[in-house]
Amino acid sequence: MLRPLPLLLLGLLSAGAHALTFGGLTVTPRGEQRLNLDTGATDLPQGGTATDARRGLTLNAARLNLLPGQTLKATGATVTTKQGGTLKAPQLTYDLNAGTVTASGGVTYTDARLQGLSAPTLTLHLKTGFVVASGGVQAKTPALSGAALVFDPATVQAVLTGPYQVNQGTLKAQAPAGGRLLMVFSANRVVRATQTPDPDTLARFGPYLK
Repeated sequence: MLRPLPLLLLGLLSAGAHALTFGGLTVTPRGEQRLNLDTGATDLPQGGTATDARRGLTLNAARLNLLPGQTLKATGATVTTKQGGTLKAPQLTYDLNAGTVTASGGVTYTDARLQGLSAPTLTLHLKTGFVVASGGVQAKTPALSGAALVFDPATVQAVLTGPYQVNQGTLKAQAPAGGRLLMVFSANRVVRATQTPDPDTLARFGPYLK
């Protein structure tokens, strides 16, 4: 008895490394492409590079799966942002409509202010620039740990949530769950910090402190 063929084209789109456009992304595959005619998704099992010029994002991954105009999923990914940040993650999803990159599985992030930030989950909000690390965070420079960290590169301010601990030179701070520490950066050093942020400043971080 003949079985119907699955609606999947295996490696028939292109075997070369020509750049393609998928819903605002420029994608350069490393190998074959697999188009699922049922869902419209394209799988790149050898990975490749995806660039979003409008939002200043470049992603290099061991494997990519694209649903044009909706999502880009990546395995073994490295992302660079227009603010100069570098994110590395085993798994991530770029939601093109929301403008968010959500990485999981043990994530690391580094930029000019934060060195060696690690967290189970990290989200880049490309529309606002905010970086949100959650699930228990640590950073090498400045040396800190906490429940979550929200960083605003536009104002070089960050909020660390408790339980947290910070140890950088003369800055030594800690608080239990529910605590909030507002930090102001210069390069990769915290130059000002307060455990009682004013309501207006804290409100700016509110949408990301969920």
